[in-house]
Amino acid sequence: MEDLPDACQVCLFWELGRPRPDPRGTLRSDELAGDPAMQKQAWWSSQVLEEQPPGRVVRIGDELAGYALFAPPGRLAPRKAPAPTASEDALLLATLWVDPVHREHGIGRMLIQAALKEAIRLDLDAVEVYGDRRFREQDCVLPAMWLVHEGFEVHREHPRYPLLRMDTKRTARWTDTLEHALDDIRAALPRRVPVPVPTPTPVPEGVPAPQRSTPQQRCATGSGGGSGTARAPRGCG
Repeated sequence: MEDLPDACQVCLFWELGRPRPDPRGTLRSDELAGDPAMQKQAWWSSQVLEEQPPGRVVRIGDELAGYALFAPPGRLAPRKAPAPTASEDALLLATLWVDPVHREHGIGRMLIQAALKEAIRLDLDAVEVYGDRRFREQDCVLPAMWLVHEGFEVHREHPRYPLLRMDTKRTARWTDTLEHALDDIRAALPRRVPVPVPTPTPVPEGVPAPQRSTPQQRCATGSGGGSGTARAPRGCG
């Protein structure tokens, strides 16, 4: 918890439905009743105790590079109308954050894949996420354009906060197709045939083994016994 960005440590928007921290100012004291950091820690701990860890983190060395908060919709605070209602057959990807230092390296996509794997583990049909068509930095709702770019499709419309969806079946089919394509490529590649290694012919006992002449010996004997200068075999210096 202490590794999360400061605003995320005290934000209970998705966990308990509290107002989001305003990056342009501070919330009123009545909106921060109690210790929000302790309340957030208590909520996260309760999910872990029920063997439902609400998300994943990515670390590079000892530093937190990114994290995602996701859980079945019933474990998160429901959105108020007129925002669309999340489906019961889907895992809800509540929010996702990547350290600006580590952006543009695929960490966000890695966290989406982690949400898809969790949905498959829970035997859910999809991952859903609310998008913001007027996204601003340090907000709890992810930019809609980025979600569409990552493969989500609008499932339920809203002027600003549409509900987007990615089916796990489609993702599984894509994985199977990729595996079959790799198998086809491997089958088309020429196979390596092992070259037989010649084995020496055994010499009968009592018969001296033939001596192989060296290149220097062949050069010394020459290539013929006639008159004239003998030419050295190719390869002699």
